Amino acid sequence: MSAPTLKIDDLKLSFKTWSGTAQVLHGISLHIKKGERVALVGESGSGKSVTARIVLGMLQQLKSARIAGSVEFEGVNLETLKPASRHALRGTRMSMIFQDPTSSLNPVYPIFAQFKEVLERAQPGITNEKAREKAISALADVAINEPDRVLDSYAFQLSGGMNQRVMIAMALANNPALLLADEPGTALDVTVQAQTLKLMSELVKKHHTSVLFISHNLGVVREFADRVYVIYKGNIVEQGPTERLFDDPKHPYTRALLSAVPRITGGGIPDLDDDPGRFTAPLVAHEGYSERELLA
Repeated sequence: MSAPTLKIDDLKLSFKTWSGTAQVLHGISLHIKKGERVALVGESGSGKSVTARIVLGMLQQLKSARIAGSVEFEGVNLETLKPASRHALRGTRMSMIFQDPTSSLNPVYPIFAQFKEVLERAQPGITNEKAREKAISALADVAINEPDRVLDSYAFQLSGGMNQRVMIAMALANNPALLLADEPGTALDVTVQAQTLKLMSELVKKHHTSVLFISHNLGVVREFADRVYVIYKGNIVEQGPTERLFDDPKHPYTRALLSAVPRITGGGIPDLDDDPGRFTAPLVAHEGYSERELLA
């Protein structure tokens, strides 16, 4: 059996502050197999985004961060790599799409200059002609019909949806093994969000890319993910296959999350059982979907 693309085991994170130590992650474990799309869902502040940044090696640079546990990428413990080797993985073997595409792109450089910089991560010294050819092909994959105009434009000259398509094309340009998608549709209206996520889904299937999809939008998660991990205050509280978890949520926090989804039939604000004592109940893994069973 080949190693998972990503395996996180007992990951803990805390920050040293003037008033003491703030615990953020309390020992979470998850994994993603090759070509699998896995969602990490929870409310704001639950620990979703910091998990992705630890995988990329971004939080390790903070003197205040205290990180324990292991993160393995394609069977290699990332903490054993030299900083230069880990940095070389970014934009090549692993990529990330951030929440707000427009602010993620540099406003003082045209799209082509930024696209070429991404391509140079995998092909140092690539010519402008070859880079433009690859960029045009990548933009065509995300249904951009005027690639030359887009490449010569600045981010502020494009719509949010167009910028998000550019970000998806950039993230997948070097055919990464792992894509970290952090709320990729949050800044977009519902229609554009659906279009871009459909494109992303088709592309990751085409490239056979593993995806860690971070979101609080349960409707999107149900359409996109193969499996789901639910996180609450730095703890994984439920995990299982998408359909089973949505049809039969077993943890009180998961049930509360699903009850909080607005209904088009109205009915006012849902009456939720928001007793935090119940939300801290132990992890519930659906039958056959615990970490031990899945990795056996």
